[in-house]
Amino acid sequence: MSLMVQHPHERTRLQVMLRAGLVALGILTLIVLPGYLASMPGFFGRYKALDGQYEPWAVSTHAEAGCQTCHVPPEPLPRIVYRVRMVGEFYLSLVSRSTRTPGYFASPTNEACLECHSDLRSVSPKGDLQIPHRAHIGILKMRCVECHNYLVHELSPEGKHVPPMVECLECHDGRDAEDACTACHTAKAAPESHSAGDWQFTHAEAAKADGCEECHKWREDWCVDCHTDRPVSHAADWRAVHGDRVVEHRNCEACHTGDFCIRCHGELPQLNFDPALRLVE
Repeated sequence: MSLMVQHPHERTRLQVMLRAGLVALGILTLIVLPGYLASMPGFFGRYKALDGQYEPWAVSTHAEAGCQTCHVPPEPLPRIVYRVRMVGEFYLSLVSRSTRTPGYFASPTNEACLECHSDLRSVSPKGDLQIPHRAHIGILKMRCVECHNYLVHELSPEGKHVPPMVECLECHDGRDAEDACTACHTAKAAPESHSAGDWQFTHAEAAKADGCEECHKWREDWCVDCHTDRPVSHAADWRAVHGDRVVEHRNCEACHTGDFCIRCHGELPQLNFDPALRLVE
């Protein structure tokens, strides 16, 4: 009966393979796996200091996208650097996640957004808004986050993940960009009543009916735009000439409270007074 004798070279090769396997296992366990786990979308949910950003993200349309998808430029080197940093973040999270606030994430670049949103739609998904993304990005060189700042980590004042209209009007103010309703809205235009010659005087009564909010309730103080401006007619000589103007059209009560005229006149002037006109309460 013969015994098999292992050749010294074979024994050395097995030892090398075993060591290499242990090294590979160590790298996998201590580096690759932690880096992978730290790059998963839900990793930062363990940070209490990030609850305000994490919770809106978790219910947004981007909940399946990892942080690096948006916040890291889509080039090989930045992505590699991010993965390496996430290995360290994984171990730091084991000891200091209750108070730690990671500061790795800059605002998303247009290039990162275009990795997924390459279609650059020109109309909203519901078809009710014209949104020429190519013009905004390609011609005006705007950044996506200039409009979409409520997209993921914060809810708008309306409680949504869409840009509020008041922010659109920062540019669409009638000077820098068109402000007509039909410039953006495909199915909305100012009602015919708004073009009537006496609309300035009759809108207060019409506003008591339902429906104004459908267009105007894009911010809480939408009436203030006009009602904080002194009418053009109310020039420096208004006190002297307003009696003659009232003969032409009596509409003081459209803006002023019921006792406004009485403060000076001692009584409600009857000149051109329409008793059917409701006073401002």
